[in-house]
Amino acid sequence: MNSDERRSARATVMLAAVIEHSDTRTPVRVRDLSEHGAQVIGDELPAPGTQIIFRCNGKAVAGWVAWSEGERRGIEFGKPTAPDLLTKREPRPDAITRDTREADFRRPGFRGNLLSEEERRIIEQWTKSSR
Repeated sequence: MNSDERRSARATVMLAAVIEHSDTRTPVRVRDLSEHGAQVIGDELPAPGTQIIFRCNGKAVAGWVAWSEGERRGIEFGKPTAPDLLTKREPRPDAITRDTREADFRRPGFRGNLLSEEERRIIEQWTKSSR
C-alpha cells in the first residue's frame, strides 16, 4: 500500500512505547504514527491478529497487530487516536522536594556528670595507668 492509499497521514517519530499482550510487556521503538496506527520495532513481538494494548507517554490504546515484517510490526488502533495525544509527555511531579523539617545537627555534649561513683573511679584508674 502506498502513502496515497492510507486513511491518515503518518508522522515519522522517535518514541519509546510498550506493547502489552497475554501478560507480556514488550518495549518497542515507534517509527511512525498516525491517527489509525503505528509502526513499531522491537524483539519478540506478537504475530499479526494478536490483540494488544499500545502504551506511550502515559496513554493506552487498544488495538491489534495488522502486519509483520522482520522485527517491525504495524499496529492498528481500535479507534482513531490523535497522534498529539500519544506524543505529549505527562508532566511529572517534582522528584526533589525541599525538606522543611526542623533539625538540630549539633553533637551532643559530654555528660560526665552522669557517671556513677564507680564509673568515675574506673576512669581515674585508667587515666593514671596510661600515663
